[in-house]
Amino acid sequence: MSTKERILDSALQLFNSDGVENITTRHIAKLMGISQGNLHYHYPNRNAVIAALFHQFLKEVQNAERFKSASFKKEDVIGSMRDNFKIMLRYRFLFKDNEVVWRRLPVIKKKTLELFALKQKQILQIIALYRDEGIFREDISESQIHFLSEQFIFTITSWLGAKEYMDEEQNISEYYAQFLFRTWLPYLKNDEMKKWEEILSFI
Repeated sequence: MSTKERILDSALQLFNSDGVENITTRHIAKLMGISQGNLHYHYPNRNAVIAALFHQFLKEVQNAERFKSASFKKEDVIGSMRDNFKIMLRYRFLFKDNEVVWRRLPVIKKKTLELFALKQKQILQIIALYRDEGIFREDISESQIHFLSEQFIFTITSWLGAKEYMDEEQNISEYYAQFLFRTWLPYLKNDEMKKWEEILSFI
């Protein structure tokens, strides 16, 4: 592992545990056992480290993308949710300290909101696909479908706060993947609902 990669790993560990405002490049260098000057050779300041971690986060989200407009099975739905919650948990400081990060680096706010908008658009495309395939109930209104897509965004932006109330031993990313997956069930036709629930019984 290169020095730059070690810096990011150490910074991620400290940002997640202690918060962005409480961690400086001096803390990161101390954890690594290198000089602050050595760290600044690779990243001139804390903002540069945060920006690099955010870029890394986006890359992991993009690499985990499963959505294809022509096909997106129920197994892909739960798999995608599981992948994304694991990534968000790994980079949780970006969400727990989002106000601090966004104030320091407004470009991260812009790109985060763009990511959420893309995710909401994909949700609506998936719902349209499932309606065409006869999976979604026909009596669900357009406003309720839009609400479902918004509920998805609200959940992925707020779940880390709720995490503090959960059992520490619980697999939190898996729990919320299943939680979000279950929000879809009432919108499905009865026979499809049973098939979707069967997936959870094997997890």
